[in-house]
Amino acid sequence: MDRFQSFGVGTDGVTSMSETLELSKDAEALGYHSFWLSEGYHSRSAIVRATLIAAATSKIKIGLGILSPHTKHPALLAMEAASLDEIVRDRVILGVGRVLNGLRKHAIDSKGSIEVVKESIDIIRGFFSGEQFQYDGSRFKIASPGSRLDLEPCGKVPVYVGATGPEMLRLAGQYADGILFNYPCTPGFIRYAMPIIEEGLARAGRRLDDFNVAAYLLVSVDENEADAVNAAKRFIVQKLPTRHSNMLRHAGVTQAEMSAVRDSIQRLGLVKAAAVVDEDVVGKVAIGGTPDQVAQSLRAFLGTGV
Repeated sequence: MDRFQSFGVGTDGVTSMSETLELSKDAEALGYHSFWLSEGYHSRSAIVRATLIAAATSKIKIGLGILSPHTKHPALLAMEAASLDEIVRDRVILGVGRVLNGLRKHAIDSKGSIEVVKESIDIIRGFFSGEQFQYDGSRFKIASPGSRLDLEPCGKVPVYVGATGPEMLRLAGQYADGILFNYPCTPGFIRYAMPIIEEGLARAGRRLDDFNVAAYLLVSVDENEADAVNAAKRFIVQKLPTRHSNMLRHAGVTQAEMSAVRDSIQRLGLVKAAAVVDEDVVGKVAIGGTPDQVAQSLRAFLGTGV
């Protein structure tokens, strides 16, 4: 594969409602495929932001990713995604996963996350079917006589999984419609992940052609390279300390580098810590620079599967 299937734009809950709305309208006008909304803890709601975007756009797909069934029952995730789909038929993508930061913030035990996500996919699809649905899983139950979505029949809402570790990668391939890799995603991580995903696809009798692969990339573009790098630093100090160790390892971020980032944040606060982030770290986890430099860095992802 020598080209990207599509490009999207992603924002987190720290971005204001007004800016999120303007960015989504700009992304649609520029022909982007999708607009993705991650859910932080505790900032602006992904569902509320998605509803705002749904009312102001007409074509761009709206990705909810990643939402956690640990913090919201999968039946409620299905209800919210289906309600959104009623506004923007066939434009919603629902992403579910463990969401490590959510577990940490709410002191939720991460044991059994594989079962939680697998059962969540079952329940979400059961509700999307429009039929009366009951479920008896090890982590979730929809008691007899069951329940159904009391709204217009749902359109096509793909279910993606946010995955990093091998078990979740394999589960995504076996059960989901696609996968969303989190930041800081690198070509090396994707090459590691794809064979594991394909193991899951093989278990389900599917091929990669039946599956969508997406990734959050931190991209910072400016005609002035230094300005682009400095803008990326502000995001890095905010997000890097909560990233999965597997992603950091494939990005080449060392324990010493992570310790230095955490120490700077504790001593200086986020704003001042951003100013002293080592540019070697920036180069490992971000794509920053002039338009030509960013285009060249993105070419490293060609052929990886994303």
